[in-house]
Amino acid sequence: MQILRFDDEAKASPNRKKSSRSLLILGLIGALFGISSAFASSTISINAGNGVDLGQGVSLVAACDPAISVVPSTAMKIISTAPTFLLETVTVSGVDLNAVVKETGHGCRGKTFDLQVFKTDNSVPAITSAYSCTQLGFSDPGSVIVYVDKGSSTSTCSSSAIHFSVPLGQSGDGQFTLTFNDAPADISYFTLVSHD
Repeated sequence: MQILRFDDEAKASPNRKKSSRSLLILGLIGALFGISSAFASSTISINAGNGVDLGQGVSLVAACDPAISVVPSTAMKIISTAPTFLLETVTVSGVDLNAVVKETGHGCRGKTFDLQVFKTDNSVPAITSAYSCTQLGFSDPGSVIVYVDKGSSTSTCSSSAIHFSVPLGQSGDGQFTLTFNDAPADISYFTLVSHD
């Protein structure tokens, strides 16, 4: 007799488990979609809608040492209720503090460096120009505090160049850190020139 078949009833139970699992999975996917769309709808505005460029390149004409690196450091501050990125420091490192070697021409002892910070306008055609001392937060002419490996020295800023000297009596590689007073962080590139 067909009425007392128990094989079909045993198969019906796993089907119910499978259907409840699939409903549970569909419910979780729907919940995750709803949550993710709620989070994606919020936006964050930084730098008042302006782009943030941080040192796209460095032009070095430091004949006394070909292995110098220039690295900017920025910080975000609230200015007029808007978060804005500002240039805080520029670190010039790997400077050869030794006396000039005649064979190679390397050695920066007693040399003076001129650092300029350049920006590019968004006009058409694009115009690249150096920030002035006043735009960088210094008076023109004015003094600039430069932190050297073991201490600090006072240097100057005139026109658009920050001038600082390599101290005498030191050797090895040196590092110089220039501190800015809330200078703009919209930087295209730096130039670093060494001279006597």
